[in-house]
Amino acid sequence: MTLPPLVLDDLTWETLTDAARRRIPAASDGRWTLHAPVDPGITLLELLAYLLEQRLYRLDRTPDDLVRAVLELLGVTGPRPARPAATVLRLSADGVVVVPAGAVVSRDPVQQVTFALDDAVTVLPLSGEAPRLLVDGRDHSTDLREGRGVPLSADFQLSFTRTGEPAAPEAGTTLSLLLDLDAPDASPPSWHPDAVADVPPPAVLTWHWFDPGRDGERPVGGVVDGTAGLRRSGVVELPLPAAWCADGAGPQPAAYGLRVRAEDFTWSQPPILRQAVPDVAVARHAEQRRVTDADLGRQLESWRRLPGRRIVLPDAARRLLPGPRLRIRRGGSAQDWREVATLAFSGPGDRVFTVDREAGALCFGDGLTGAIPVPDAASKDPVVRVEYRLGGGEAGNGGPGGGWLLAEQPDPNTFVDATAVTAAEGGREPETVQEARTRATDDLATGHRAVTAEDYAALARATPGVAVARAHVAVGADPGYPCSDVPGAVTVRVLPEVVRDDRILADPAVPAAVRPDPGLLTAVRAHLAGARLLGAEVYVDGPRYRTVRLRAELGGRPADPARVRAALRLALRRYLDPVVGGDRGDGWPFGDPLRPTALMRIAQQAVADAADVVAVAVGLDGAEPTADCGDTPLRDDELPALASTTLTVRPPGRPGGAR
Repeated sequence: MTLPPLVLDDLTWETLTDAARRRIPAASDGRWTLHAPVDPGITLLELLAYLLEQRLYRLDRTPDDLVRAVLELLGVTGPRPARPAATVLRLSADGVVVVPAGAVVSRDPVQQVTFALDDAVTVLPLSGEAPRLLVDGRDHSTDLREGRGVPLSADFQLSFTRTGEPAAPEAGTTLSLLLDLDAPDASPPSWHPDAVADVPPPAVLTWHWFDPGRDGERPVGGVVDGTAGLRRSGVVELPLPAAWCADGAGPQPAAYGLRVRAEDFTWSQPPILRQAVPDVAVARHAEQRRVTDADLGRQLESWRRLPGRRIVLPDAARRLLPGPRLRIRRGGSAQDWREVATLAFSGPGDRVFTVDREAGALCFGDGLTGAIPVPDAASKDPVVRVEYRLGGGEAGNGGPGGGWLLAEQPDPNTFVDATAVTAAEGGREPETVQEARTRATDDLATGHRAVTAEDYAALARATPGVAVARAHVAVGADPGYPCSDVPGAVTVRVLPEVVRDDRILADPAVPAAVRPDPGLLTAVRAHLAGARLLGAEVYVDGPRYRTVRLRAELGGRPADPARVRAALRLALRRYLDPVVGGDRGDGWPFGDPLRPTALMRIAQQAVADAADVVAVAVGLDGAEPTADCGDTPLRDDELPALASTTLTVRPPGRPGGAR
């Protein structure tokens, strides 16, 4: 059951005075006999009751400015502003068109849901169909066209067909390419508001252009890889070769061929490509505005050096996004003012302001906490200039699809069409003060320092930008001294989040041991280094695996030995898997022994009524499986890696068996 909200203002003036009168005989030892209002003592009690009632009234009505100040003292961010959703748009045109940064694209003109492009993009006349995809020389274009994910290797090729007029792009043109990967939620795409800027890549990629109709490759320099080495979905910016541009000497190719090679690749599992789309631009549910005193009407005409000054921005009510920039001309020079969460910690000369997002206004101080702005009375130049963004909120969230319109076409001779190829995600409504107080309670209860083993494990799993499924912490373990407990040393072994369904587990080419890539280890190591206590030595590595060989003995003659063998191997591999194994299905516990009785139970469930499982023998580190009824122990930081499963069928009435 939930507790009712705490109410401090539950005493009235009558309640307080009555309680005080009842205590007078005992407190005065019977010497105070007149309790009427004419008594000066009763008058004093009534006055004190009145003052106490007023203080109790204020306890339940804490002003928002005080809440913001307390949150800042606690190191917790104040009420979060609205956040704009982000998506990736495919821009298409018949010719070469440059769409500038900040171009406004409308998804719903009626409700005024507008997005703006982050960067300028050059639209090239490329086919709208899925590109041709070759992975290790095998054609997977049909899989890509029909929306089936394609696992990539260390060498793959993409080919984009040119259409429309054969005009060449200008020199220095960059192709914007979306590589949409099936990545974990903990690795958000590069355009998402929760994306981490610098994520260590799991592989070093080299990019080459080639003409599908000719031989030879051209290396691509200055690539901006938003995928972080194919760790996540992202937009890749690739400069075109000079020969393919307007001042190049060579003819225009019929298609743009792109070859990607991965050097020193250490993926925990191959990245899965869902779609590759050229001519893309990241768009956000935000619109840039700039106003001066001429746009603010009569707001500045009556300004005096008085507290409580405000600048109400046009169209900004409930739509103002964080980060407005204000410049006020005073004394003949332009002065920059900055936004703060609260004025409580500002001095008389600090040029600061707060934001009233409900009214879309900039609010200034009173001369004690925050300076009072007094613009120049007359000037040829604007005395006030404000740059701000409008948008944000959940209205920007939505699925992919067409129907997007540019507010202004960049070229009157060419029509540019826009289609969202990814869902618009990340939009969030502004947070109220009460919601910020609730979030602060949860945030303060969450550990941000690595003190206990549970703290290390939780912080490792919460490493931003990478997907960590599990973490094992060994306090006192130092890799340099494996046989001793070292005070202050902590070893954290992490497992990445990977897909381990039956299709993957049944593939003998997929290794049973799941290992993190060095980039993930680097990110976890840096995250824990900022949270460790002074003097603690933290080591981050992958799990230690012990190779396991199993031999299952069946009694009777199964009707379909091949099916029984496949089901048995899949069930045992799933049970011993480090990610989805164990009795709870969340990974084999670190250090748990291998119990033949549990293995027999899993094997019997897999074969069902087709046969009887007589025994399951276990062998470690390449040793032959032995039919021992005892448990096979593992060290505290070790996991099993199933290398082989042998099936032996024992005919009825015979002590031996045949494979």
